[in-house]
Amino acid sequence: MVPLYAIGFTVIAGFFTAALNPLGFDLAQQAIVIMIFVTTFLSASWIGTVVAGIMKTRLGKAPHMKDMGRALSVILALPLVALMYAILGGRLLEVLIDPHTSGLVRTVLCFLPSSWGAEVIISFANNPGNLNAVAFETLTRIGGLFVFFMATLWLGTEAAKHAYSLEPTTFTSPLARPDGRFYNTIRYMGGGGPFGILLVSTFKDYGRRLENLSWLVYMVALVAFIGYFNIGGGGIADWPGAPLKGLSLLAIPMLSGFVVGTVSRGKEQILIYKKSPSGMNKFITTRLMQSCLVAVPVAALVIASSTVVVPQFAIIHLIANVVWASLRTVAIVAFVLGLALLFPTFSEESRTRAFGIMINLQVVMFATVGLEIGLSELGLRFSKMFPFVDRFTGLLYDYLLVTVIFLLLGFMLLAFGKRKLRRIE
Repeated sequence: MVPLYAIGFTVIAGFFTAALNPLGFDLAQQAIVIMIFVTTFLSASWIGTVVAGIMKTRLGKAPHMKDMGRALSVILALPLVALMYAILGGRLLEVLIDPHTSGLVRTVLCFLPSSWGAEVIISFANNPGNLNAVAFETLTRIGGLFVFFMATLWLGTEAAKHAYSLEPTTFTSPLARPDGRFYNTIRYMGGGGPFGILLVSTFKDYGRRLENLSWLVYMVALVAFIGYFNIGGGGIADWPGAPLKGLSLLAIPMLSGFVVGTVSRGKEQILIYKKSPSGMNKFITTRLMQSCLVAVPVAALVIASSTVVVPQFAIIHLIANVVWASLRTVAIVAFVLGLALLFPTFSEESRTRAFGIMINLQVVMFATVGLEIGLSELGLRFSKMFPFVDRFTGLLYDYLLVTVIFLLLGFMLLAFGKRKLRRIE
């Protein structure tokens, strides 16, 4: 793949040098810039290939390690998301340009090989068409970049030799322990009979997959980043209804979409339910209860923690926010589950599952924003018709109306989705 990568990097470097052409670079300086681009990108590609290959072969030895790899792929995105929100919030840029901290940041960046090539390009910009003026600096930094590239090639090759081997692997058989109080409580919530056992089994299948738990961590962290960095004015508000209004547009739809995910991990499971008496009704009811048992406590915790930091909140505000957010979560869970049934995704592959989750997530978020905007005029008219109703109570009425609409749409989608699954052969 190196020749193909080199061609692509050369094209990218060509556009970059064309943008720098007004600075007056001569042919030798342009060739050096292209060489810096190619060497830097090849080093990064080689490091990424080796690390990904080693992690894949290490995590692919057992099914639970594959699940750990899927969860790790989600968690690894959080630092980049935090960095992006820190930049959007303005605080990181202020730290980087602060005279008291810019020196330390500059010192840290000087240890990165990409900075060595960047310094060469800057020196060319200060001395356009005069390579002799910066010849020693250019040779030193380009030489260091080339030595780094060769070192990464050698280290990566040695690491691959140790990671990839033909040694036989052994598999151990896990032993199932008796259910504790937690699973017994879930079984009793399901009636304690066969349906309760089915609910516990579905809940275990969800909870024992680290990929599912990583999506919950990702959602909670994303909401925390938005609130902490005050993205879009999503920080601490001055009235108790703001957390309920703000988090309902983002946190609850995202939580519901990640918890529900896709309808199943295999078409065989659906076929088994189809052959059972009232199997499809039990399957949909079980998935709905399992998703609510996961999503509702998390939504209640997020909305409660966001309400208690509001100045001068009252206990009645906290209780109302938690109850109304829990009701909205149940309604949107039914809505997303109906979408998942209507457009089912039967795959174990992470990319396919993630694509299905994101499609459903986009639909529910657009629907949420659309209903909020569409009913905002109705809320204004309601407040004019009943001026004695305070602002927080009016928000609860408006919130309950949107929740009822989502619940009705969810039941409709569940009915259509069940009809579609029954037709699957």
